[in-house]
Amino acid sequence: MKLSDIAVIRGGRTFKNGIPESDEPTHSVIQLRDFDKENDQRPIQWEQLIRTDLTGSKVDNNLKVDDVLIVAKGPLKKAMYLNSVPNNVVANQHFFIIRIKNDKNVSPSFLAYYLNSSEAARWMLDNSGGSYQSSISKKTLSELPIPNISDAEQQLIVETADSVRTEIQLHQQLIKGRVQEMDAVFGNLWKSLA
Repeated sequence: MKLSDIAVIRGGRTFKNGIPESDEPTHSVIQLRDFDKENDQRPIQWEQLIRTDLTGSKVDNNLKVDDVLIVAKGPLKKAMYLNSVPNNVVANQHFFIIRIKNDKNVSPSFLAYYLNSSEAARWMLDNSGGSYQSSISKKTLSELPIPNISDAEQQLIVETADSVRTEIQLHQQLIKGRVQEMDAVFGNLWKSLA
């Protein structure tokens, strides 16, 4: 099974001359700079997105709950499951929007974890083009192999991945606290030299 068997893949909206900010905006736009690949809890700061007027647009390419957003350009093709989305948000051309087909029993959160796995990331990197900046085409992404597993197996994988992610975040907070403790020790030593 491949990605195109279970999902519709759309490219983000193209802005040929940049994204014009508007005094009377209708939409917010996600750009690469808005996507924090290191922050799994809140990779997009929705309130900081550029706002523009897309009144004349006839294409409805608003992001929806249960979409999976994936970076198309750059060495890391990070994916994000959208479990909530503000109204009238679009992604620009540096992203693909993946929407599970109605008749397919694939969890979008499972798909996002799968796309972020080292195996899928390696496949995407190996199949990306571009000499200056790595990018994956929609046609190539549609060929990505997808495992055919039950709903129960998908749910178990998602629960395990959520647990691991929480554990990693707790460890990162602990490490940050310990580094601050060491900085305080050396800060006090530095003050004693003055």
